Amino acid sequence: MRARNGGAVWRKVPRALALAGLLAFCAPVCAQAAWTVVTADSTGVSRASTPEGALDSLSARGFLTARLDSTRADTAFVWAGPRARIESLRLVGGAALSDPMADWQSREGGVFDLRALREDLHRTASRYARLGRVEARLVPDLQIAAGGREVAIVVRVDEGPEAEVVGVELVGARSPSRAFASRRVGLTEPTPPSQIDLGQVRRRLDATGLYLEVGQPTLARAEDGGLLLQVPVVEAPPGAFDVVLGYLPPTGEGGGSVVGNGRVDLRNLFGGGRAASASLERTPGLASAVSVAVSDPFLLGSPLGVGLAFEGASRDSTLARQRVAVSLRYALDPTLDLVATLAGEAVRPGTYGATLVDGRPRVRRTDDVLVGVGIAFARLDRPRTPRRGIALDVLAEQGRRGGDGLGTGPGSRRRLTVRGRIFVPTVAQQGLVFGADATVTQQQAGLDGLIDEGDLIRLGGAASFRGYDEDQFLARSALRALAEYRVRFDDASYVFAFTDAGGFDRPAGPGAVAERRTLLGYGAGLRVTTALGLATVTYALNPDLGPTRGKVHVGLQVGL
Repeated sequence: MRARNGGAVWRKVPRALALAGLLAFCAPVCAQAAWTVVTADSTGVSRASTPEGALDSLSARGFLTARLDSTRADTAFVWAGPRARIESLRLVGGAALSDPMADWQSREGGVFDLRALREDLHRTASRYARLGRVEARLVPDLQIAAGGREVAIVVRVDEGPEAEVVGVELVGARSPSRAFASRRVGLTEPTPPSQIDLGQVRRRLDATGLYLEVGQPTLARAEDGGLLLQVPVVEAPPGAFDVVLGYLPPTGEGGGSVVGNGRVDLRNLFGGGRAASASLERTPGLASAVSVAVSDPFLLGSPLGVGLAFEGASRDSTLARQRVAVSLRYALDPTLDLVATLAGEAVRPGTYGATLVDGRPRVRRTDDVLVGVGIAFARLDRPRTPRRGIALDVLAEQGRRGGDGLGTGPGSRRRLTVRGRIFVPTVAQQGLVFGADATVTQQQAGLDGLIDEGDLIRLGGAASFRGYDEDQFLARSALRALAEYRVRFDDASYVFAFTDAGGFDRPAGPGAVAERRTLLGYGAGLRVTTALGLATVTYALNPDLGPTRGKVHVGLQVGL
């Protein structure tokens, strides 16, 4: 007769051991106890449902020669006898575990305890299961010798086949998505557990920035019989609201002014890594900008991500500019995406922009259609506040231009946009950040060889050249290099010193002369976690400003 229990199969053993294996670990006998059990050799007094149950319990504890002496009313008198010791303990077979008995309570020379042996076998079976050997069996063969004083144990191991992991399941997520998690870690087809790097699984999930904590993955059975990699997570807030305010000191033409922008980001919508954002920016003068974007990293469970973005800007009565773009992303691996875009850009002159200068308007009415290709690469140790790693985004666009007054028919337009960051730890909680931002534009000029304001980008302020006014410069192409030194207090808080260096060029246009200029900015800042949220303060200067005339920017990020 055999009985299976907890990954182990028990061979035929004496009656006391068999009953102990079957009964001692079922419902507690004390809950139905009706007999008082007294051992003649002072082993103790206990309760049992029957005298036979008392003998079974003693046998399970290693008293293999226990016998019933006599009974009186509801009291049973038993003789426990000597406790058996483990004369030898061996495992036969199995190579997946280097030391399968590393954490066993049962040891050669130790006291034999059937319950402890059962726990040891169950623990080792669980270790095999974590390796994908969920059908592993451990079959103990017990030989009793020396009149019940010694037990020789041989455990035969049948590891069984290695099951395959069919997906990743996030434990603790508010809206878990198995398809999203599996694709994010690169587990897109059944894979043996021995071929999965659990550390890499944790790093790739952490790199999404969607989770505050990512725990140790474990294996569990799926309903279809395969294995699931279960990863405990603590989700980050589902969104954040950012506001950045800047103060521009008084100039010779007027007093100081306040500029700024607000932004709302929603993350991991419906548990699939989807995102949405909206921002509003207020710059000096009667100028403002708005942007809205939505994205899905794995459209319909495929490796193809899709995004839709709208940007609009107006500048008093000079012009209005709009851009609508659709982007597609293909994940080559969790750190590298190929990007393709299709964008439409339109510029409309305002009342002032439509006025003529030397026979041509300050701003032309144009409609561009641009097709772009690029890459997005990110390998960072901490996505929210990285200390080590590289991030690079490159997008090259080319298209056709149409509009009023071009005269020679549609024109061409090319633009290259690059953004890169390198994070290098130094000592203790300190580190360096190096970066570069570049925009290079090439386009067919108008009838008279001039470029107007509608073709140019704006520079200066907190998002580009710190130390200068917001949107102070107009440029066709620009390059900025930056360096920061950070001293951290914790994962999110640090003080930093920075410098920005670069320049831009602008061709002549209606009412404006050509300009090529080098820019330098520098300053310091503080980012700290407060009761309201993550606050950032920077003070920036340039060589033309005195130490008391710097640009101040204050930002606050509040989790939703």
